[in-house]
Amino acid sequence: MEPFFIEFDGNYLHGDIISDDISLPPELLCLHGDTAEGRSGFLLLRQLLLKKHAISSCAFDFSGFGGSTNMPAHSGLHWQTQVTQATDIIDACFDSQPLSIVASDCSAQAALHLATTFPVRQVVLLNPPPNWEGIGNFSWQSVAMPVAGAKTLSYLNSEPALLLKIAKLIKDTLLGDGHLIRHSYKEYSF
Repeated sequence: MEPFFIEFDGNYLHGDIISDDISLPPELLCLHGDTAEGRSGFLLLRQLLLKKHAISSCAFDFSGFGGSTNMPAHSGLHWQTQVTQATDIIDACFDSQPLSIVASDCSAQAALHLATTFPVRQVVLLNPPPNWEGIGNFSWQSVAMPVAGAKTLSYLNSEPALLLKIAKLIKDTLLGDGHLIRHSYKEYSF
């Protein structure tokens, strides 16, 4: 795990890259939702993706969350703020290379907007809000879970079988044949 800090709005966004070869840009960007632990909620999934499927990843804490708590929390962390912060991370960490995004709950809208701006191959949305809207001409997959948005990652981490299924879904989505995929799943249908 390689930690990093990126200046944003006079403070620093804290993040890390998990990879076997840190000299290469990561393949996956993980965007946490409205959860106090921030990027650390993705740690088990990211470790599993690297060990089992050789998928490198980048995650960071939005302002006011996790390691970026020295920054003022944005009330409700509006998706436009998420997009602005994630844009800085993508510019710094992905070297203009194609990437995929996994977004948890309220980060779904930001992930979809990022996919219209950057070379995003696929998007996997974990428990997006019920009122989210799919946009753009790119592949996305959505997984609904029977918990409130702020509990998405803790629920995922407490369900080993689901964690393995989500890791396989991400791998299959990343290694897909490039056809446009738009699917929604209910967690209990796996």
